Amino acid sequence: MPLTSSDLLRAVRSEFVNTYSGAAKASVNLQRVMRLGLSSTLREEYYGYHESTPGLERQDRGDEMSEDEILSRAFSCVNHRFSKAIGWHNDDVEDMQLGGFLERARQIAMKAGILSERIFFQILLAAANPSLLETVPNAPDGAALFAATAGGADRFGVSGGNIITGTGVGSSAAIRTDFWSAMTRFGLFTDTEGEPLLEDELDGTITVIAPRSASEKFTEAFKQETTVHVIQNVGATENVAAAGVTNNIRSGNLNVNLWLTQRRTDNDWSIHIDSPTVPKPVFEQIRQQIRVIEDNRNNSPHARRNFRSAVVADMRAGYGVGPAYGAVLVNN
Repeated sequence: MPLTSSDLLRAVRSEFVNTYSGAAKASVNLQRVMRLGLSSTLREEYYGYHESTPGLERQDRGDEMSEDEILSRAFSCVNHRFSKAIGWHNDDVEDMQLGGFLERARQIAMKAGILSERIFFQILLAAANPSLLETVPNAPDGAALFAATAGGADRFGVSGGNIITGTGVGSSAAIRTDFWSAMTRFGLFTDTEGEPLLEDELDGTITVIAPRSASEKFTEAFKQETTVHVIQNVGATENVAAAGVTNNIRSGNLNVNLWLTQRRTDNDWSIHIDSPTVPKPVFEQIRQQIRVIEDNRNNSPHARRNFRSAVVADMRAGYGVGPAYGAVLVNN
């Protein structure tokens, strides 16, 4: 039933009818951190990639050339159906004085973008939500999106993998310190042959996903041109002065995009590389685009006999995690 109060059948004014009309859209930041809309033609899609190519080695005279192999990995992603119906009794809509209900019901297609964002954060936060994904998928190396180890070894060749221990979000200085620790961690990643995995990619665009509750400190950390540097006494027991210094993030070559969101409710935050050469760890595949059908008296015997109509929306899509070296978690 669309009506929650009999008052809506009276002479209700419509000045507030658009109260939630702008709430059904995904953030423009989503495409920076998630690969969207991969085409899918099967119930379950299989993906694969080759590990690193071995490098050349010295061959002394009389010695045999060394030989090596290139290993490959495969992983899969299952498509699921996502759907929702909004139903109403025709009498209620005809008698409703507020207006705009049918138009609002038909906006359900806009929720497809919200679905992608909700599932992205389910994976990012490793959260249980059976109405979305039954289980949070792992990356092809068998570990979660963020993990210190994979297969019993240091992930990406460095202790701690793609998780660093943060120093909190109580100050912009602490956030900047953790940011540079995370960027250092990126720079220590190695490929499967032990060679540097990320070099030039670290000088491009970086997206930071942080809790909205700490927006002031994160804005200071990444957007403020001049920051406060506290000077302590020799024993480091007392603050004796303060000086304004240039923000070393703003003055560098990095382009930091800050995504503050209430979907992140803890003090953890993550850093994502936005580069065409670095795969976005979380991806979406589309088996069937969103479709919206309206059941009404013109096309449905049930609607004609029971005076009930509905807007029905459904789509088929899959969500997974690929190689995860494009993101680092700051764990507070």
